[in-house]
Amino acid sequence: MSEEMQLNGNLEKLMSAPVLNDQATIDGIKNLIDKAAPLVQAGRFNNIIDLLSIISDNIEFLDEAALEKTTKVGEEILALGWTAGNAVRMANAQTEALEKPPGLFQLISSLNDPDVRRSLHFFIGTMRIIGRQMKND
Repeated sequence: MSEEMQLNGNLEKLMSAPVLNDQATIDGIKNLIDKAAPLVQAGRFNNIIDLLSIISDNIEFLDEAALEKTTKVGEEILALGWTAGNAVRMANAQTEALEKPPGLFQLISSLNDPDVRRSLHFFIGTMRIIGRQMKND
């Protein structure tokens, strides 16, 4: 069987597939082609394929434990961003609700709040670690 005949046979099988008789599938494929065409025409689609190859190769090298650690780090970063974003939004809302900024005595008296002391301790500890790292560089 010639290569052309085999190609035509494969094309006929593909065109007769039930999934291609669905208009939503056809519209989705057309949309995908429209979006991919500029990348193919500019030769940039090859970069995407290369990137996918790199990702695929790295996934093969990762064992289950390394993959779990990587996933956990990603989850921790996401949680940290979520927590920090919520804290900033809440503090911003509380600050905007003030009629005037707190005075020095009010700021000092806020040190009686255990949450304030805990957060200051966290901030100072973080700055200490960054300072050490800067000294060692």
